[in-house]
Amino acid sequence: MSHGDFVSAAAGGFRRPLVRFSAIGEGWEFFKARWGTWVLTGLLVLFLNGVIYTVVGAFFGKPLPQGVGFRLEVPPAGRFVEAVLAAVLNGFLLGGMFRMACRQVRGYRISVTDLFGITDVFTELAIGSAIYGGACCLLAPFGLIPAFILAGVWMFTIPLIVDARLTALEAIRRSWRTLKGEWIGATLFHFVAYAIVGIGACCVCVGLMLTMPLYCLSISVLYRDAYLTKSASPFIKPNVPDPDF
Repeated sequence: MSHGDFVSAAAGGFRRPLVRFSAIGEGWEFFKARWGTWVLTGLLVLFLNGVIYTVVGAFFGKPLPQGVGFRLEVPPAGRFVEAVLAAVLNGFLLGGMFRMACRQVRGYRISVTDLFGITDVFTELAIGSAIYGGACCLLAPFGLIPAFILAGVWMFTIPLIVDARLTALEAIRRSWRTLKGEWIGATLFHFVAYAIVGIGACCVCVGLMLTMPLYCLSISVLYRDAYLTKSASPFIKPNVPDPDF
C-alpha cells in the first residue's frame, strides 16, 4: 500500500473509527465475493498449523498450547514460553490472512499465495505476535475480561504491521491510541468475532475455513475505516493487481 493511502503512517494522525458490528456483515460479503480463495486458504492454514504444532511439539516432547492468536487461553503452569512461541507461529499464518483481507477490502485481487507474502515484515510480525500473545496470557489468570479488553484495543496491531508496514511497537501504540476511546465497543466487537471463530472450531474445525477469514475480514473493514483515506469498495477496482506486490 502507498503511504498516501494510510493516514496514521503518513501524517501521524487518524480518524476516530466508529466500531460497528455491521463490519462483520460487510466482512461476510467480502468473503462471499472470493469464497473459493478463502476456503482454500483456510484449508492450507489448518494444514500448516497442524504441521507446525506437531513438529515443534515433538521438539519439546509435549504438545504446544493450542489456539493462541484466535483464542485466549491460560497457558499451563511453567509453559509460558511455549505459549508465546505458539502465538508467534500462529501469528505468521494470521498475518498472512490479514494481509489478504486488507488487500481485498482495499479492492485488490487476492490469491492463496498471498498467505506467504509477509516476508517483508517477518521480524516485526514475530515481535508483535509475541507481545500480543504474551500480554494476553499474562492477563488471563486475572480473568478473561482484562485479556479481552487488551485484545480489543490491540486488534489493529497485526493489520498495521502487515498492511502499513509499521514496526511492532509502533503498531501496538497506534492501535491503542485509535481504540482506547472506544474500548468497550472494541472489546465487544473482538469478543463477537472471536466467538464466531470458536463456533467454527466446534464444527469439527471445518467451520474454521469460513470463520477464520471472516474474523480477519471483519477487523480489516474497521481498520480500513480507521486509517485508509480511500474507500475500498470491491466495485471500484475489482480484480486490480496491487502495485505494491
